[in-house]
Order: sequence, then structure tokens, then C-alpha cells
Amino acid sequence: MIDTETGANKLKGMLPAKTVVGHKTGSSDRNADGMKTADNDAGLVILPDGRKYYIAAFVMDSYETDEDNANIIARISRMVYDAMR
Repeated sequence: MIDTETGANKLKGMLPAKTVVGHKTGSSDRNADGMKTADNDAGLVILPDGRKYYIAAFVMDSYETDEDNANIIARISRMVYDAMR
């Protein structure tokens, strides 16, 4: 999961460049009304001091753009990262 190339703009999106993140992304298609049922990312983050934490972020029933959904996940990830440091 550390080598995952998809979703670099989600959990990893706002973390420092050399942060080690092993993650798995997921997303649904949009329905006829344009609603995306799910956009998510879950994984493990290794802090610079070697401590680890697990995080999962899910955006549900969203009419936002894919980029906005990814940004929501990235901001949540950064808040957790900052709190854990």
C-alpha cells in the first residue's frame, strides 16, 4: 500500500512530501443526479519520529467535484497529522 500511486491528492495531498503513507483509495460513480455516493481513502501514516497512526476518511452523498472531495480528505488528513506531531 505504500507504493500506491492513485489518490496522491487525498490522504497524502497536504502532508509533507517525504511522509510515508500506505493507503487504499476508493470511490463510486455519480448517480443520474450527479451525486457521488462515496469518495474515500484509508491507510497508515508514519511520522518522522517513527510513530504510526491509522486514518480513514469518507465523503458520502456529495455533489461537490472530485477535486473538492479530495481536498476535504486532504484537509482532514493534515489536521490529524498536525495533532499527532
